Amino acid sequence: MSNLSDIKRRLSTVKQTRQITRAMQTVSVAKMRKAEEINERSAAYLTLITDIMRNVNAQDCGFVVPTVGVDVLLVLSSDKGLCGGFDNGNFSVAEKYIDGNTLIMPIGQTAVNYFKNAKNIDLRFGQLTTVGSSEANEISDYLINRYGNGVKSISIAYSVVDKSIVCPKVERLLPIENIENNGTAAETLFEPSPRQVLEALLPLYLSGKIYGVTSANFAAEQSARHQAMSAATESADALILQLSGEYNRERQAAVTGQIVEIVGATEALSSKGGSGEKRV
Repeated sequence: MSNLSDIKRRLSTVKQTRQITRAMQTVSVAKMRKAEEINERSAAYLTLITDIMRNVNAQDCGFVVPTVGVDVLLVLSSDKGLCGGFDNGNFSVAEKYIDGNTLIMPIGQTAVNYFKNAKNIDLRFGQLTTVGSSEANEISDYLINRYGNGVKSISIAYSVVDKSIVCPKVERLLPIENIENNGTAAETLFEPSPRQVLEALLPLYLSGKIYGVTSANFAAEQSARHQAMSAATESADALILQLSGEYNRERQAAVTGQIVEIVGATEALSSKGGSGEKRV
């Protein structure tokens, strides 16, 4: 009987766990679609402003690209976990770019915990749970003030979803990669001057890129969580089926044992009653 009680208790626990994983699976789909919609809406803007920045940068505008300073690497992560190996993917690609001249700036509690013992770490934005437009502007303003003033490059480690596959990557934000000057850049007229246009667009470009990248990473996080919770739900279904079979077998064995005891007791009583009649 104790074995039946243990199986029943475990079966109840697994069913409750399945309800949680199933609910998280459903919620992650809604969050993923919302993040993907944000990406789609901002994709045209980011593509356009990046092309303009490269076009301006291709001209001789007198904007000096810094060559001295540290390389800042923003590393994005989740805050709540339960998303499989999502964070480890971001950390793995980030570590390939980390050397003695890298300043690590984690964003997300998981990244903070992972890099907390690193020698060069800036926890200024580590506690951000979400990165909206205001947070992206805050990060952008801080980095622009440091770019060329002790910082010579800014990159970010994050993940994107490509055909339902989560793909971690590192993207350089500054300095901007030049386009091949085939004459188109030289023909473009910028007023009042290319350098002033570049300086005016730089905050918009960087904040837009950070917002777009963090949105893409959030969508990838939700996709990874959906996959992890789907796998957990399937495992729970298999375990429920297994435990239900064990419970039914144990219950049948218990019923059979009780029947055997009843039959044995009946036969014993019948034998005892028969022998008593002979003695009389």
